[in-house]
Amino acid sequence: MTLQDLHACTWVNASQVTKHPHGDALLAVAGSDHNISLISIVEARVVSLFQGHSKAVVDLAAPSDCPGLLVSLSMDGNIRLWHASHQECAASYSSDALSLAVSPDGSHFVTGGKKGALHMYQIPDQCWGPMPPDGIEAQTSPEREQLNLECSTSGKHTEGIDCMQYLSAHRLATKSVDGRMNVWDLEERKQISTWKVPSCSVGGGLSLRCRFGATPDGTYICVGNTTGDVYVYNTSDGNRMTHVAPIKVSAPVRACGLSPDCRHLLAVVGNGFIFRFEYRRPNAQAFDKENMDANMVESDDADD
Repeated sequence: MTLQDLHACTWVNASQVTKHPHGDALLAVAGSDHNISLISIVEARVVSLFQGHSKAVVDLAAPSDCPGLLVSLSMDGNIRLWHASHQECAASYSSDALSLAVSPDGSHFVTGGKKGALHMYQIPDQCWGPMPPDGIEAQTSPEREQLNLECSTSGKHTEGIDCMQYLSAHRLATKSVDGRMNVWDLEERKQISTWKVPSCSVGGGLSLRCRFGATPDGTYICVGNTTGDVYVYNTSDGNRMTHVAPIKVSAPVRACGLSPDCRHLLAVVGNGFIFRFEYRRPNAQAFDKENMDANMVESDDADD
């Protein structure tokens, strides 16, 4: 798989799955070769290969609290559930979705459709643990629930949802290709906040898809557009906190992420650039200069 063919990746909960005494981290990656590779960070190699999709895999998601579970979405019209302890499909679903997100507890997942519709699927209990000796019967026609969520007229998704992520147990963030972003309370079935990311192109498919990232506590979201700009928003009210842009590069922001303390922002721009932005307090430069002067004085004293 070449770098250009990589469409999706996600961390898989490795607890109770890894055989390493000090633990491991598992990264699932997938793209246009139809397969999903599970990479062990400790061993620095592919330890499992999930095969079953007939077209490119466009999205991957894994619940943070459910060891070994992985959900994949492909352009072949199928969603498949896998478990890291085996390489067989645990369940399959027919769908025309563009993106998906799995709840932290692994009880269900939500898909985003081509016209902005959201659907929820329940995950069978058998998928949470090791595969039974006789396997799990694939579910090709499960019941799905269309989520009718209370929202403002301007905040309704009307274009395809290209990225979504759970911020907490009941809070889900969604983004459509036109830059409309929403944060939902799925327990109350209502919208928490909504905003529009500037300069997002509707056409272009996967080549212009801009994924967003969020802080671990779900307080802030960072998201880019098709011209290379990156924005940080407060998820509770949709207020824009900051805006940064790379120098001399105008290309889609493929993905971005914030450090837990919000000091560092990473953005993948175009086909080969990774930019790191660092937040520095207004008095940080003066503080650094004072420390430098103090160190110079100490050095002079030492020489004497």
